[in-house]
Amino acid sequence: MAPDVAIQVVNYRTRAQLEACLPTVLADAPGARVLVLDNASGDDLSELAERHPEVEFVAGERNLGFGGGHNLLASRHDARALLLLNPDTRLIEPRTVERLLAALGGDVWAVGPQLVSAAGEVDPRDHGELRGFRARVAQAAGSSHYRRRDAPADAAWVSGAACLVDRRAFDAVGGFDPGFFLYKEEEDLFLRMRRAGGRVLYLPSVRVRHDGGAVASRDAHMPASVARFADKHIRSGVQRRVMPRVHRAVAVWGGRLDRLRELAR
Repeated sequence: MAPDVAIQVVNYRTRAQLEACLPTVLADAPGARVLVLDNASGDDLSELAERHPEVEFVAGERNLGFGGGHNLLASRHDARALLLLNPDTRLIEPRTVERLLAALGGDVWAVGPQLVSAAGEVDPRDHGELRGFRARVAQAAGSSHYRRRDAPADAAWVSGAACLVDRRAFDAVGGFDPGFFLYKEEEDLFLRMRRAGGRVLYLPSVRVRHDGGAVASRDAHMPASVARFADKHIRSGVQRRVMPRVHRAVAVWGGRLDRLRELAR
């Protein structure tokens, strides 16, 4: 029986990465609905569409951004779960989708795997820490604290490059905010989910390859996303002025302490 999940991929000038991604998805979740949106990138995906008739290819009229693109794909199906994947990911372990689905349910509204490079190196920025002093300071500044984890843990957010989201929860909070064109859209989505009573689970026992570097420049989009996030979630003007500086200082001194601990081992 096909899993009740829709696998969504938003493409923007990433045809080569998409070509490598799709076979791993189709092999891992045979029978699952797979949708690919070309976000008005100009890529010719006709040959890929012929090669993979089981995949639904959607041609966007304009570039909606990451979140807007996934909102559009979600509007085309009613699966109980959405697996969001970047084109530069690959499902490298058996039963990846099945294991993520097994962790979803109850008050767990989203699950993210551990992201690794082609060489198997872990990306510690694949989730945002939820608890602890440094995490609280980072969240108060509209930012994130990162650390490597190898055991399941509740997270502030998990990476939109690869994550499974409960459909009812996604709809209940209104999906992605399309005002975030690129960057911080998953932080905003999962913060709204947590405020609505859901949990976001980081599950490093499931690993997904993420090559990275296939999205637009951070300099082009990050400042606007940071400003929008602050406008939505940091109401105090004093907090918005002071906490980013406090966060930078805590991050610097925390990093030094971490290095000292490593040297002492």
